[in-house]
Amino acid sequence: MKSHRKTGWFSLLGLLLILAIVTISPAVAAPILPHTFYGNVTIGSQPAPVNTHITASVTGGGGDLVTTIVGEYGIHDFNTLEVQPSGEDAAITGGAPISFFINGVRAEVREGGKSTWSASYPFASGVDTNLDLRVGGTAPTTVPTTVPTTVPTTVPTTVPSTVPTTVPTTVPTTVPSTVPTTVPTTVPTTVPTTVPTTVPTTVPTTEIPAFPYYISATAGPNGAITPSGSVSVISGADQSFTIVPATGYTIDQILVDGTPVAKTPVYTFNDVAADHTIVASFREGSPEYFTAELGNGWNLFSTPILLGSGYQYLENIFPSSSLGNIDVILGWNGSAWFIPGYHYELAPLHALYVKVDDSATAYLSPSDAITVPPVRSLVKGWNLIGPAPDYQEGGFSARPIEDTLVTAYGDQENPGYLIVISPGVNQPGWSYVRDAMSVDLLPYKGYWVFMENPETLAGFSTTPIF
Repeated sequence: MKSHRKTGWFSLLGLLLILAIVTISPAVAAPILPHTFYGNVTIGSQPAPVNTHITASVTGGGGDLVTTIVGEYGIHDFNTLEVQPSGEDAAITGGAPISFFINGVRAEVREGGKSTWSASYPFASGVDTNLDLRVGGTAPTTVPTTVPTTVPTTVPTTVPSTVPTTVPTTVPTTVPSTVPTTVPTTVPTTVPTTVPTTVPTTVPTTEIPAFPYYISATAGPNGAITPSGSVSVISGADQSFTIVPATGYTIDQILVDGTPVAKTPVYTFNDVAADHTIVASFREGSPEYFTAELGNGWNLFSTPILLGSGYQYLENIFPSSSLGNIDVILGWNGSAWFIPGYHYELAPLHALYVKVDDSATAYLSPSDAITVPPVRSLVKGWNLIGPAPDYQEGGFSARPIEDTLVTAYGDQENPGYLIVISPGVNQPGWSYVRDAMSVDLLPYKGYWVFMENPETLAGFSTTPIF
């Protein structure tokens, strides 16, 4: 994920204002979006180690996480700090001060790019903030500038005034009876009074260059692989390749180091520690995967069909080039927001909010297993769903809302859904009240559904489709 982010989140409040004119009991309140944070974290001016515990506390809620990268939280992965209400009925007032703690110690905070540190940061629903955290401040950069300026100024002023009066008889028997009785009584009384006032605050560091490896990537006729040619990869890094057939063609075979591997639109070499080769070939036929384009800003994203084993996780769905453009991903579990982590499995009938910087492409590879249509439970209140229409004529088409939600209708005495909302985030924006004029639900998109009573939602897609 990118470290440079734009602030600003989509809020459902504007769309939900439409509901004020509809008589519904009980009253419907829009969910409070979490305030998410990411940035640098230091302890005593040094980058905080992995497994540093960061917590946030605010009246009505809070959040916490454990870092996975030295000196950072939430910059290069999905592990952002999410501050949200602590219970179903809890609420956080806009502008309420959030206090941050590093391993239990109160931290100072500074908005990214600014120089002033403060003790807290105000809560804002649906905002993504670059916020640096620190404890311990900085080390002193000066040493004392004076040393003692005096030393003792006297020494003993007398010595014995006599010496023995006898010596061996073979030498003169007398010696002078007196010796000098004084010695110098003073010594220098000053020493240099200054020393250098600064010490170096940095020490030279030697960076050992990472040994590069090379991956040779080639594609046969009627398709392409990106990147291609001889690709340099730093030791220990990951490298993804996107394989795209030309119109009317599909992937025939992928050879990695001469060995066939599963056909996939995105192949990733993990933790590279040697040179490799990857070769893609193509044949005539329908594509064995689908793509969904996500636009700049917020998107609602879903899969209309069960994905194949190894292709159902977010890190498999989005190639590295697209992951680099994704700022944050959010899910809704029926009562609170959550941030999907590594190996989050995207399933039909579920949807996610995805905030994109510029654009991103998702690659959806259907399962080749024989499966029944998908189902999921819808809870009382708000649910975030994705349509699962059946596969027809080479793709998935829009379906009328009453068809898509037929199993969640309920009856007159115990109604199921009452309201459906399509947020206008890279998809048509509208609101629908039960039994009103029909609208279509689009594949690959997401919708809010308010349930008066719990029901089961069933989809129409099945696998295999090829």
